[in-house]
Amino acid sequence: MAPSPLVREGVGELAGTFVLVVFGTAAVAQMVVSGGDAGDWATLTWGWVAGLIMGIYVAGRLGAGHLNPAVTLAMAVYRGLPWRSVLPYIAAQTLGAFLAALVTRGVYASGIASVDPGLTTASQTIFSTLPNHGIGTAFFDQIVGTALLVFVLFALLATLQGAAGQLLPLMVGFLLLGIGFAWGTNAGYAINPARDFGPRLAQWLTGYDGAWGTADGTPYWWLPIVAPVIGALLGGGLYVLLIERLEVPAALAAPAPAPTPESAEAGAVADPRHPITAVEVVPGDLPSQPSPPPKEASR
Repeated sequence: MAPSPLVREGVGELAGTFVLVVFGTAAVAQMVVSGGDAGDWATLTWGWVAGLIMGIYVAGRLGAGHLNPAVTLAMAVYRGLPWRSVLPYIAAQTLGAFLAALVTRGVYASGIASVDPGLTTASQTIFSTLPNHGIGTAFFDQIVGTALLVFVLFALLATLQGAAGQLLPLMVGFLLLGIGFAWGTNAGYAINPARDFGPRLAQWLTGYDGAWGTADGTPYWWLPIVAPVIGALLGGGLYVLLIERLEVPAALAAPAPAPTPESAEAGAVADPRHPITAVEVVPGDLPSQPSPPPKEASR
């Protein structure tokens, strides 16, 4: 018995988010355990970018490839994703991120123990994010970063149609690269509730007692959930308001061609403003004259 579409899509979200987070957290771990000798901000950002690109390709084989609860919510609000899919997608994304963090935690366990035996915030950022300039700055930063993500993502989805859609994961990767290089220092550019909460839970279960807050004990786990959701809804809404409602469809922008003798004889003029989307043969279209005998089919 074949799995339901929702199960198939959920497995895709789980697998894709796993790929995203296992690449990203491992890139950060390599930098942390080596003391910066085997990585820096650029390498960890590229690690997240590689994980996102490959994760979208993996998830896209089975479903949508959101890999991000904030994106999923924006798709439900603005792009018609069925609401019955939202919670299963989010659960799958969070589980994928959780499992990926456990893998990274296991692979780098010895290295982490050597540089941070107390499992403090010195290595906590391998798995989850922390603010560098206060809670308020981090909150605003996450709203802006996620709004940019969804705003540009909607433009990419509208632009990369047909065969060009194969480039979408690559372009979304470049989008993340820009956000990471421009909006990373304040709060680690989580911009993804699953990417932060799943690994945060994993590190707490594996010995990080302070995983839910900052070094001074201020609760922080909620911020990379709430702020990205606000940002995603804001970014999607701004795209609909500022871009989508003002767009002139290419077909409508093109003038109708002047009739020609050939088109008049055929009884129709092709109008790009009303593109043909399908051709059907109904009984009234059948020829009244008998068709000539068919030729031998080519091989």
